[in-house]
Amino acid sequence: MSHPPLPALKLPLLLLLASLLLTIGGIWWSQDQAHQAEQALQRQQDTLKSAQQKLAHSRQQQQLISTHLAAYQALAASGFIGAEDRLAWIEAAQHANRDAGLYGLDYRLAPRTDSPPALAQGLPLGQTAMTLTLPLLVETDLTRFLTALKARAPGLVRVQGCRLSRLNDTFTGVDRAPQLSAECELLWFTVADRAAEKTQSPAP
Repeated sequence: MSHPPLPALKLPLLLLLASLLLTIGGIWWSQDQAHQAEQALQRQQDTLKSAQQKLAHSRQQQQLISTHLAAYQALAASGFIGAEDRLAWIEAAQHANRDAGLYGLDYRLAPRTDSPPALAQGLPLGQTAMTLTLPLLVETDLTRFLTALKARAPGLVRVQGCRLSRLNDTFTGVDRAPQLSAECELLWFTVADRAAEKTQSPAP
């Protein structure tokens, strides 16, 4: 039995081995390129998804703003949002006193303080206490005054309570002289406008 001439087969075997190595290398390179392309596609899809989410969030914000802008502007115009307007509060009390046909009033305003967290609910809500003292002819005068104040009040005000007491001879000689004195504690509420504060605050 004759043996194949190994020297004659050496070159074809080397060529076959080289071809196999090239084929394997080509397959590995193709798989690596496919894997890289798949990763790039996934990154592009993630970027697209993130952009779509941001766009949807932006549209939701725009919708929210457009839905509530009028209400926000109305609250700002009423004095509920922004800096406290003490002069407007005083004028509202004085006008309410005249509307009710009463005999004048004295007022005292305290510094603005932060509202309790349970009431603020995360908002920058502040409250300013106002003490009103006014003479009354009869008890129903107080009800008429508070109703007139509610109609006149800019922003949001809450009546904490009122105390009635008898007058002495303060209005002696006055027709239909007041017989009572009312002392009422009010709270005026305001929400700080953070955007306006940042705009107005000086640069460091």
